[in-house]
Amino acid sequence: MDPDEDYSPGENYRPYERMQNVYDKLLLLNFEQDFFKATRLRSFHRLYFMCPTNPGEQFFNFVSLSTWLIRKAGRDAEMAQESDDPNTLIASILESIRAMGGVVDFSPSRVKAGFGPDVVSVLDFLTDKALLTAGHEWLPPIIVKEQKQEEEIDEDDQEVNLDKIEEEMEAYYSSEGEDNDLVWVPGSSSGAPGQGEDTNIEKVKILQSDTDAEQWRLEVEQVLPQLKITIKQDSQDWRQRQDQMKTYAQSVNEIVDQLDGPMDRMITDAKSVIEKVKTREKFINSQFETLFVELSVAQDTVTNSKDKHRELSNEISNRNRSLSHLNDQLENTRRLLDDRGSIMADGAPVAATKRAIHTLNKELGDIEVEIGVMEHYLLKSLVQEQSFLRDKA
Repeated sequence: MDPDEDYSPGENYRPYERMQNVYDKLLLLNFEQDFFKATRLRSFHRLYFMCPTNPGEQFFNFVSLSTWLIRKAGRDAEMAQESDDPNTLIASILESIRAMGGVVDFSPSRVKAGFGPDVVSVLDFLTDKALLTAGHEWLPPIIVKEQKQEEEIDEDDQEVNLDKIEEEMEAYYSSEGEDNDLVWVPGSSSGAPGQGEDTNIEKVKILQSDTDAEQWRLEVEQVLPQLKITIKQDSQDWRQRQDQMKTYAQSVNEIVDQLDGPMDRMITDAKSVIEKVKTREKFINSQFETLFVELSVAQDTVTNSKDKHRELSNEISNRNRSLSHLNDQLENTRRLLDDRGSIMADGAPVAATKRAIHTLNKELGDIEVEIGVMEHYLLKSLVQEQSFLRDKA
């Protein structure tokens, strides 16, 4: 079964009824004297927490009233301040409801606006707890028996149109029904006239009226002015509704007749304006057709130029990267040349080289002298050896 089939349109207005009940319970708690004087807040109407107004003010009134009701229910709670965190206030109120046995089946963010069915649900629970703590008892309703009063006929009640009745009676008597003065009265059987041979079947009797129609009509005309029939107006009577429907239909037809001419003129004017706009649009399109073609060509040219510009930009970027790499290499080469030039321009290495050469030359001279001395000693020893050998021989 579809759940929407059991849904009543009146469910949308049930929170408003619940809010009125909450307001009545607040009156029982004397909140007009105790709450508003203690908090110095402005009073509000019966449906205040179902109608959106100022969000900040409405939320502060809701948390202040909830805190006051929690204290009325016998629990400790600090009155809310405008500087307090809204999330903290809502969490504290919902925690108190859970502690008192309530069920919170909605998101805390749904009461942050300060109005709505969930706000009314919170206030309804807290007012019940506050009344229970105050010792309030709900008595069964007292049903007052209504005394039946005789219905008095109002002079303004609808009267039957006697002229209309008279016309209907005249039409009745002047109709073709006047020749039907014979009335068939059937018996217990369904036999037709002329079939009375059977003794068990009751004979069909023929009644013939002996009343003069003209005399009857005169008597009715004499009594008719004295007749006054009153019918009490009833909004549920289908006749009255039918008359209202006829009246409304006639009014609608009159309004439609009055509006037909202006509406036709408006339609004609609108069609004329539309035709003018279409003609002007065609003319403008024909005037700008060449420009549109040129614009299309220019857009194609711009697109091609952008593509070429993109390609050239990419190529320039690549060459810039190559140039940067070459500049780095050139810088390194210059640094090496500078180092070598500084070394070559410096005289200290040359002087050191000259001193080293001079030292080498001196050492070479000393070595040559030593070599000469050694050659002299060698030659001397050879001469002595030859002399010794010659003397020995």
